[in-house]
Amino acid sequence: MFETLEVGKRLSDSDFSKLQKRLREELLLAQLDLAERDYPVIIVLAGLDGAGKGSLVQQLNEWLDPRWIETSTFWEHSDEEESRPFFWRFWRSLPPRSRMGVFLGSWYTRPAQAAVSGEMQADEFALYCKQIETFERLLTDDGALLIKLWLHISNDTQQSRLQDASPHRLTSLRGTDRPYEMLGKYNRTLEVSEQLILATDSSHSPWHLIEAEDGNYRDFTAGQLLLDAMQSRANRQSQVATPTAPSKKTRGEDQPTVLDSVDLSLKMDRKTYKKELEKYQGILRDLGWRAYRQQRSVVAVFEGWDAAGKGSAIRRVTRAIDPRLFRLLQFAAPTDEERAQHYLWRFWRKLQRDGRGTFYDRSWYGRVLVERVENLATTAEWQRAYSEINQFEQQLVNHGVILLKFWIHISKEEQEKRFLARQMTPHKQHKLTEEDWRNREKWHDYEIAVDQMVSHTSTRNAPWTLVSGNDKPHARVQILDTFCTTISQALDE
Repeated sequence: MFETLEVGKRLSDSDFSKLQKRLREELLLAQLDLAERDYPVIIVLAGLDGAGKGSLVQQLNEWLDPRWIETSTFWEHSDEEESRPFFWRFWRSLPPRSRMGVFLGSWYTRPAQAAVSGEMQADEFALYCKQIETFERLLTDDGALLIKLWLHISNDTQQSRLQDASPHRLTSLRGTDRPYEMLGKYNRTLEVSEQLILATDSSHSPWHLIEAEDGNYRDFTAGQLLLDAMQSRANRQSQVATPTAPSKKTRGEDQPTVLDSVDLSLKMDRKTYKKELEKYQGILRDLGWRAYRQQRSVVAVFEGWDAAGKGSAIRRVTRAIDPRLFRLLQFAAPTDEERAQHYLWRFWRKLQRDGRGTFYDRSWYGRVLVERVENLATTAEWQRAYSEINQFEQQLVNHGVILLKFWIHISKEEQEKRFLARQMTPHKQHKLTEEDWRNREKWHDYEIAVDQMVSHTSTRNAPWTLVSGNDKPHARVQILDTFCTTISQALDE
């Protein structure tokens, strides 16, 4: 693979000076055009140590307007990053739509270095490659233009450059945290690099391999590849899919759903409720600290019908846990800043570090519920979201997160009863809106959406708990019981 990248391609200073003037002008125009587009440009710079990745970043910032391009580096690992799932650090640094971001040291760095040094076995390396491909597919499916540049140099050139540079210069300018560990491992590095490239080279995010022996040729070639990709994307005929509501024939309104399996007749008398509430809250109080000491995070998702009692159920959970050990997050319609990112971005960035809980009142499932039913997402967007959500949750579980997901189910009649009660109670009237009444007209559409959501995303490692919610005391105890049982089993394991 790399033999063709050692043929001695060069560009003289005079030729480079002439060519870069035109290239810079066109890059600036492309960057200006990007400001009017609804997608980001993500540039991944990877390759061999000593190939000039840092120098190329400086050149790109010289050609482009640096106010609209941000460079992220990841060779310095903070405890904040290490105490969260691996991809969290990258989600936080993704550029918003209409902007550019350069990743110097990316999601490729850790698996490549670990595989070369022997710290990572073949099966784990293959898993990382699969996760990378999935992550990039998720970005490009959402519209991102992903440009991946791999810089290659010969063994002799690398030896010369690494030996000539001081450790301080390597760390500050070369952008690597383990330069001298790579000395003497050139062939192994090529072997791992080839596996990495082959496993992650796809039509939606292809690799561009650049001979980097000569700095002029390297920089110009990279700039031209960037320009070509941006112009090609800008000139591509936009194909906007118009979302359409499902027809009556495909709604399946007369067919049973998973919600029909929930026994809404379950009740709990007041005396039993108080006893059970005290018991489970006491258990959960201890489990919260046990999880903290074992550095196990708890992520809980609360979904359900309007007026299903999510807020009161969440309060019974949070009252049992030390406030220092969790963060409760409520999500409504995305802000302008959040709309400029992938829909999972706002949930990824809020994850708490190991040992602490993150509780979501409404969550990423809005993509396959309200956004689907209200035609705020295209059919292609909400259909691929099932896979994206499963992959997201699997990454949480792989990191050691204890994941709980609750759908609080009530009958349509019970919802109307609660709506009317809110209407008559002054301090609860703010909870009821015209939109709540309007959503009742789409009850069957939401039933179908919930049924498909549960069937697609209730997995062995991230199962849904369907809560019988017509009786609030029963619902609260069921949720607390599930919390205690799930966390206890996970900590014992």
